[in-house]
Parts: sequence; structure tokens; C-alpha cells
Amino acid sequence: MTNPGHKRKSLSTPEPEEPTTQPQSNYVTPRGKKQKPSVIQGKGRSNTMRFCTQNYADIRTPSTQRSGTSRAYSSRLSTTEQILTERHAEAHDHYERRLDKDDDSILSLTEPLDRKLKGIAEEIIEKAALFMESYLRTVSVNSGESADGMSDAIKPRPDSPMQLSNTPTDPSMSTQRADNTSDNSALLKEKLDEANKWISWKSSSKEKNMYGPIGAFIKYVALVVKEKLTSLADPSSGNGRGCRLVLPSTKSDYNPPDADDTMRIDMGLVGANINSPVEANNGRVLYYKVIAVLEAKRKGDDDGFRDAFEQLDIYTRQMYQQQHNLRFAWGITVSGTQVRVCHFGPNRAKSSPLMDISKSEGRKAFIKVLVHWSLCEESQLGRDPTMEYLRDLKCWQIACPDEAGSMGEGADVKYYYFTTVSCQADRLFGRHTRCFLATDIRPTAVISDNNPLRPKFVIKDSWAFSKRNASEDTRDEVRSLEKVKACLLAKAAEQDIIIPKIEVGGRVSFMRNGGWIEDNTDTLYGRGKLVTDKAGDVSGLGELAEDNADTVRGPGKLAEDNADDVNEPGEVHSDDDLYFRAHRRIVMEPIGEPLRSTTSVAEFVTVVCDVMRCHNAFVNDCGILHHDISPNNILVFRGADGIARGMLIDLDCAIDIDQEKREKREGRVKRKEMTGTLPYMSINNLSGSLVEHTSLDDWESMLCVICWFATLGTISGKRRGDGELARCPIGKWRQGSTDEMIAAKQSTFDSCNSFQNLIVRHFKLEGVAGSTSDRIGANSEVGEIGVGSAGVEIGTSSENDTSDEGDESDLLEGLAFELHECLFQNLSLSPDCRGTFEKPKCDEQNPTDSGALSGWRARKGRLGKLLPMVNPLEERAKIWKDISKQLLEIVDKYWKQAMALQEDALEAKSNVAIGTILQ
Repeated sequence: MTNPGHKRKSLSTPEPEEPTTQPQSNYVTPRGKKQKPSVIQGKGRSNTMRFCTQNYADIRTPSTQRSGTSRAYSSRLSTTEQILTERHAEAHDHYERRLDKDDDSILSLTEPLDRKLKGIAEEIIEKAALFMESYLRTVSVNSGESADGMSDAIKPRPDSPMQLSNTPTDPSMSTQRADNTSDNSALLKEKLDEANKWISWKSSSKEKNMYGPIGAFIKYVALVVKEKLTSLADPSSGNGRGCRLVLPSTKSDYNPPDADDTMRIDMGLVGANINSPVEANNGRVLYYKVIAVLEAKRKGDDDGFRDAFEQLDIYTRQMYQQQHNLRFAWGITVSGTQVRVCHFGPNRAKSSPLMDISKSEGRKAFIKVLVHWSLCEESQLGRDPTMEYLRDLKCWQIACPDEAGSMGEGADVKYYYFTTVSCQADRLFGRHTRCFLATDIRPTAVISDNNPLRPKFVIKDSWAFSKRNASEDTRDEVRSLEKVKACLLAKAAEQDIIIPKIEVGGRVSFMRNGGWIEDNTDTLYGRGKLVTDKAGDVSGLGELAEDNADTVRGPGKLAEDNADDVNEPGEVHSDDDLYFRAHRRIVMEPIGEPLRSTTSVAEFVTVVCDVMRCHNAFVNDCGILHHDISPNNILVFRGADGIARGMLIDLDCAIDIDQEKREKREGRVKRKEMTGTLPYMSINNLSGSLVEHTSLDDWESMLCVICWFATLGTISGKRRGDGELARCPIGKWRQGSTDEMIAAKQSTFDSCNSFQNLIVRHFKLEGVAGSTSDRIGANSEVGEIGVGSAGVEIGTSSENDTSDEGDESDLLEGLAFELHECLFQNLSLSPDCRGTFEKPKCDEQNPTDSGALSGWRARKGRLGKLLPMVNPLEERAKIWKDISKQLLEIVDKYWKQAMALQEDALEAKSNVAIGTILQ
């Protein structure tokens, strides 16, 4: 299964070239920097990238060319400038609504877990702070400046030496500038001289003058770390435990070549081998390689922090997109001399209290951060310890539970191997869904173009909202897929549908100090509980499980924040559950292609009809309501006969209908939810209404998918460009506020006339003969279209009229018209229950007049008396089963026609091929 937003890319492809430098422009983003006038995908960029993990050696892995936002917007609708504007607006919203400020608990998250390394870290921190304060004291005395910024606790005596360990103080003994010797005093002092320009920073200076001094401060700490770790008698205490040097990028204020936009980061921090030269030129560090991005502003005030955070928000999103084993991300903001560390988790961002490096305690606090980042485990920096790059085979190894449940709870772990990432995380907050095309057979030779890895499964990796107790998690996708497999595997062939088949799946756990710990948001924030390993031995781990449990703040508020996260429930039973996400991994088959891979209208219609036939089986046979119909969750599967078929995937948001009924009988509060993907959400869903969500909401979402793709163009390679699509009325489905999007959909679907004029007439049917919109005038009235099976007869055709059966345009427009008519103008409903707007209930004496009234202003009937209002969406939900049957009949009819057209096309193609051979 793949995500249609991404082109599959192999990890074993050649190294990317440096992108062509773009000229500067005067375009400045809100609170941003001057941008380069390139498109989202820069010139000269290869379709590959490299990723650094473990020891930070270069490893090839795919880059993404998708831009999107946290609301899963399609980049096809927007220009480069529009996308950047959207990202800045989103970052501002995150600052206002998703940032927990002054949370000192995040600083303890990277404290080394190994007791020996923890002691070494404390020693390095003390020595680095003492040496820095001693040197600054000397500089201050020599220059006649005040030394009030120094803490009395670490002020040296006037005769105290400035040295680290056994480092000599005589500068003449340290004339060699190379930093690969034990004598680093001269280089340390040089870095401190440069760093002092930041420590004594004046806000009137230019921002670009900050980069060098900030980098010098970071390199100074790296030198102290290197001096200590390389001097250890026992390499396993440091060098052999994955320690690293945290170094700044040599280049500052640059656009990373693997970015999908043109924004320039101030500095990227990377991890280097402890034997690497601190002064090594690492150039323009790419997003796939950074530990964190550092964003600096010259003013040390709240506005400076806000501007720095909002840009860091955008950059961190790129890190998630490029690093497919990133569980959470770190970042640093600098506003004047004020430093804050930022932690980006699946739900929220947190920033530490400010560390003022103009004061000694602030300098020591920042040194502590850098030292901890140097000595902590990879998992504490956000990397996934269950994924490993096998250098000898040039492929990735990923651990999955070998049976339903969690890894480490008595279940065996099975390893899979992949080189292709078909779906990458493109959001800062949310599920961070990634998909890998993998095999369970370990390669025996190096993977290359001549020896490619042949995947059999799709591994879906995501962070979904969950219950802490997995057995109580009724919306667990693994449980839903197991139910689908049990109910439909034997019936799939009989019903002629294709279903996703789960191989294994469960929650991810990983080893830590000899015990298993479940990977979830509790673990990310230091509250993770260790589970017993297979031998039942968790000795020495109790302290780890409890150390930070009380230092992390409680969940706090999230209900209102989550309302805008349209891919997740808007309300769950408690705040505690709202915050909790479990890292889940599922292995499935078969492998499909994205919806955008269809090559004809007949293929497209077959696929979407297949999906709704599958959806009907989910509801009726499994009691599962999908709840998130979107192009991302539709796959195209081509069998040996070449016929394109459709498959519905992704049950992250699925509802167990039986469970919902039980909760209703037990009198539990009905949940108000916004679940789905813009711009395909139903009006009822988008509005977060308390009206019961039924299969009709999913049918409406499919109608939105059909209309969107029909407007964009259903044939691969013959689609509209960004600007042209943006000018179509359908563009309002994803523009503006939620209320504006709701109003746009209501206006679109309210009547057959509005649907024709605002949507169907804009279908892209170039190259498809016989457009229905050519026969129906742009100013046609509803009465000219006529009434048919569920209400409307398209043009002059009928179910028995096969004269235009081979006409693909009729196929597409007819399907859209009939689905719309059945959903919004169904004859089973009274006139006041049709359409999308609330209406006054029909006056028994004047049903026509009152039934014809629509809109929010229609509050009074003909006689002036106040009439009760009717919500059409609520009324249709009462008869959802009857309407669903009518919709399925429509889909079955068009599915048969589309299948016949595909078969005819394949037969014609075969005849042409035979004729060519005979010639």
C-alpha cells in the first residue's frame, strides 16, 4: 500500500547533485527571510537523498517532493508563494495554540541513561563551564569590563589556572592549530574569543554577525567533549557507546538542497564521530542529517522568540519529511542572548525556560544541553532504535511484532528489509504515517540496480491516538484489520472485491538497558513504563522508569487544539487519552499504486466504484465505518489481466459500529468529532456536528474525491496545473476558515443546478470524447436536467439506454450526477429535508412555499408564524441504510460499465500488438 502523495524512490540510487544556486529576490515571507524565486522542487535536485543515523555515516535514502501542510493540503492547488504563506500561517497557529512554554522537563529527556556516561557528562559540564568562566573572567579584567554576569559559585581565584584536565596553560605549548591532539588550549581560547561576541551581544548588530559566534560556542563544547572521550582508558565507556560530537554546519543562512521550499535555515546541528576534526568542513547540512535546526534572531525579546519559533516550526516539519526514522524532533531558538530548546512531539511542541548566555548560569545550562546531546542514546535524540541501516547490504532492517500485540511482551520479533519509502510524514503534528515496501527475506547480496530488493509487503508505521490499555482500544487499526480479514477473506472472491490483508501488527517496543519499553508518547516525555522481557528480567530498570515520571507536566488542555487536527478525533473520553499515542507498526499486502496512477476515465471509475463496494462490505459484513475516504487511502491494484481495480486502506480513524451502539445503549456521551482529510470531508464531519456519523458521510467524501480528481484530471500526465485548478470553484473546499469551507460545500451541493454550474462544468475532459457538459448549457436550470433513478436522469440517458455506453465522459459525469442526486435530492426525503441548508419545516397548508425556502434567513412561513427548522443532514442520517442501498446500486451499474470499457481497451490494445507483430 502506498501513499499517492509520493513517488516511490529507491534508497540505492546515486548520490544527489548539488542544486543550482538561485538568484535572490525581494520576496519576504511573513516574519521570514528573503526567499529565492525557485519552485518548490529546486533545480538540479536528484530524486535521492542521504540519511544519517547510528554513527552518522552517510546512508542513501529517498527524498520527498511533496509539499502539503498539516491539513494534508494538495500542493497542486497552490503556487510556491501560497504554500509558503500557508506554512507561515500554520506555524503562527502552532505558536499560539500548540506550544507549551517554559517546560523545564524537556531538558532532562536527553540526560544519559548509562550511569557511567551520566557521570562523565557531569564532569565535562563542570570542566567546560569552569574553563569558560575562567577565560571570560580574564578577558573581562583585562578589558576593564564588569564581571557581574559570573556566578560566585564558579568565579575562579585570580591565580586559578585556565585548563582542562592536564591541558597546559602556557599558550606557547599549544601552537599547533589542529584539534586532533591532546593540547587544545589555543583552539579553545580562539573559540571562546569568537563566542564572547555572542555572549556580549548587542541587539543593534546585524543578525548575520551572530552565526559565527554561536557556532564557536558549540564547537568549544565539542572540543571539551572530544578531549574527555578520547582520553578514556575504557573505550566502551564512551567511544563505543554511540557518543558523538555535536557540531554546527559550516555554512549558515542557507537553503538545504533536500528542502521542498526555498527557505533558508540559520544553522543545522549534526552529530559527528568523536574522532572527527571539529573544524571539518561539512558544508550545507541537509535536513536528513541534522539533529536539530538552530534559528537565530537578533532581538532578545518575546517577538524575537516568536519569530524564531515559527520559522523553526517550518524547518522541523522538513526534518520529519526527510528522516523516515524520526520519532520526535529537537530544535533551538536564539533571540539575542536568550536560548531555548524546543521539543516537537506528535501532539504538541514544548520549549524550555530561557537560558541567557550573557549570564554564567545560562551558559552552563546551554553547555549541559550540548553535552547531553553528545552522550545520550540515539533514541533520546528522536531516532527509532528498531530501524537499522545494514551497510554491508545497503538496505534497511526494521523490526515488527511477529504476532498481534506488542514487541517484547512475550511475542517474537520478526525483521523485514526495505529500500523504498512510498509514504513519508509531511506534517509537524499528527500520526506521522510512513509506509515502507519490504520483504521478510534477508538479502544475501548487496542491493543494487542489478540486484534490487523485491518487496512483498507494505509496512505502515504511525503514531495513532490510542488507549493505554491496548485491549480497551476499540479504534485500533490492527483490531479492525484482523476483523476485516476474519469476515471478508473467504467472501472477497465471491463479492469480487480486493481487501487489505494484515500479516502481523502491533505496538512497537524497543530494548533499553536489557528490558523492553513500549514506544508511545509517555516514553517520549520520560514517563514510559518498562515491560518485562522474555526472561522476566528487568533488574536495574526500575529507576529508569521512575526517574523522570514526576518531572513532566500533566497533559493539560488539548481538546480545543485537537479540533483543527482534522485527521484525528476531536474529542476523546479524557484529556489523558487525548494526549496518548502509541507507536504502531502493521505489515500488510498487497502492494498497490496511488489513485493518481490511473490512465483512463474507465480505470478511475472502476477504482472508485471498487472502493465503495469494499466500503459497503466493511459496513455490512464487518460492522466497520471507515471514516476517512480520501485519495491517500485509495490504492490501484493491477492483476495479471491488466485490469485496474481499487482497494480501500487505512483504518486508523475507523469506527466499530457495534461498539458505538453499545456505548449509546449505555448512555455514554456522544463524541463530537472532525475526522478526515481536507478537502474530502463531508459537511457533517467538517462542521464537527453532533449529528450521527453514518456511511453517508463516507459516500459524500467519495463524491468529493470524484469531483476533485475530475476537476484536476483523472488521466495521469494530463492534469491541470496549479494556477488553473486554483481558479476553479472547487478550490474553495480547502481555502479560508472552516466556516468558509463549509459554506462553499453547502452552496456546491445544495441543488442540482449549483452542482452542475460550480463543479461539473469545470471537469477536465480534454481528450475524452462526448462531454455531458457540452450538451448541458452552463445556464441550465434544474428542470432541464430531469428526474431519474434516485432523482435525476443525466441528459437523455437512462439505465436501459446503452447508446453512449462507451463514452467515458458520460461515465464520469453520470456517476457524479447520480451520486450527488441520491445524497442531496433523494425522493425518499420530503422537500424540506433535501439540499444542505437548514430549512423551515414544511407548512401543512403551504408545503411548496415553505419547502422551497432555503438558507439561514428562511425562518418564517407564509402566514408569518415561526416554523421549526429542519437539518437535512440529520434527516437523511435517519434513513442512511436505505440511501446507502440506492448508492450501491448506482456504483454497481457504473462499475460494470467501466470494467467493460477497460476490457474493450485491453482487447483493442492486444489486437494492435498482434497486428504489429504480423506486419
